[in-house]
Amino acid sequence: MYKEMILSWQLQDFVGQKVSVRGFLHTLRAVSANLAFLIVRDRDGLFQVVIEDPEEIKKLDGCLLGTVLSATWTVAEMPKGKFRFEIQKGSVNVVRKITFPSPIDISKDTINADGETIHENKVVALRHPRQMKIFKVAAIVEKHMRAFRDQNDFTQINTPKIIWFPTEGGAEVFELQYFDRKAYLAQSPQFYKQIMVPVFERVYEIGKAYRAEKSNTSRHVSEILMLDMEMWFIDSFDDIIEMTERFVSYVVEKTWEEAEKLLTDLWATKPLIKETFPRISVNDLHELMKKETGEDYTKVLDLVPAEEKFICEYAAKTRGSDFVIVDGFPWADAKFYHHQNEKNPEVADRADLIFRGVEIITLTQREVNYQRLVHQITSQGLDAEHPGLKHYLDAFKYGMPDEGGFWLGISRFVQKIIGLENVKDADLFPRDMGRITP
Repeated sequence: MYKEMILSWQLQDFVGQKVSVRGFLHTLRAVSANLAFLIVRDRDGLFQVVIEDPEEIKKLDGCLLGTVLSATWTVAEMPKGKFRFEIQKGSVNVVRKITFPSPIDISKDTINADGETIHENKVVALRHPRQMKIFKVAAIVEKHMRAFRDQNDFTQINTPKIIWFPTEGGAEVFELQYFDRKAYLAQSPQFYKQIMVPVFERVYEIGKAYRAEKSNTSRHVSEILMLDMEMWFIDSFDDIIEMTERFVSYVVEKTWEEAEKLLTDLWATKPLIKETFPRISVNDLHELMKKETGEDYTKVLDLVPAEEKFICEYAAKTRGSDFVIVDGFPWADAKFYHHQNEKNPEVADRADLIFRGVEIITLTQREVNYQRLVHQITSQGLDAEHPGLKHYLDAFKYGMPDEGGFWLGISRFVQKIIGLENVKDADLFPRDMGRITP
């Protein structure tokens, strides 16, 4: 029986049968004029083709890495071989011969090059099996993020990325000339997802956001792939935290269930996770950090990276969880749309979810009282009459229930699930202070 064009993972189903496969030349080892071993790459991995015909071997003269091939012959099982299933006595067809040497070698188990070299040659580097697996996992993560939202009656929305008023304010904003006026690249879909809450009650978006942070670190990029969600008719801030815990647990479990082989190949370890995540306030974390390490951040309003790393290691050791919720952030550092805690007005109803040493989610309850929201805008020195805020504020004039939500950095999440050193390694084409190509 002849099977037309199968993928590498299907070879096991056709032992002893004639098949046809296609892909890219990954390596070529010609042992003699009568024997050559080809490693070929397709979208699902690598497979070996053994050629024992001198005329077939001659077809490969001058073919370099990346040459597009098809191969036909019989599948054999090799229990002790590197590739358990291979095509033997194959015939090949050179579909497109490549004669340009590759700028980096992707034929080895790992790419022997630094990060900048890899990013500069990303169009080739992405063809490396490890890179392919990273972004296959990333796609699976995103798929399950959408699945959870769909299963919990969230409606997907898509919001503008060119706006008239900087969502988060501050200096971390990209300005641009928009015809005859100044505009900004959106730092988040914050305004729009809140506007859509009275329409659909539960909404989410997966899209890009832009932060002009002058930070060239392993945790920062300028163009961020984010998942944002917003939900109404909450009874308290705890409803947002509970939804976040269920969402993260679902995505971790479903990703590991579907992509365990990929994750194992990437040397990833499954996150430690509890049904209810460990929770600590900012002040208590400052004090614990000071007690355990001697480092004093008690006068800092936010968390510093050293504290994020410390609390995750501490929680993993003492609570068996790689996820920690930090709440009780000072009201003095709140955004104008945050809700002030009613029992303790010194803090905002805001929390960060820290995962393996880095913040991946910020979640907050929002202020929905129109007069109070206007007061919070003006008290921060902003203009409540700005045309860029008019339509946002109109949403609260005409009825808004108690609501809240979060944003999640998807690349950071993927980075930490796999165990990559740099968030840029989990971003297909990262943008930072020094890179705007490819």
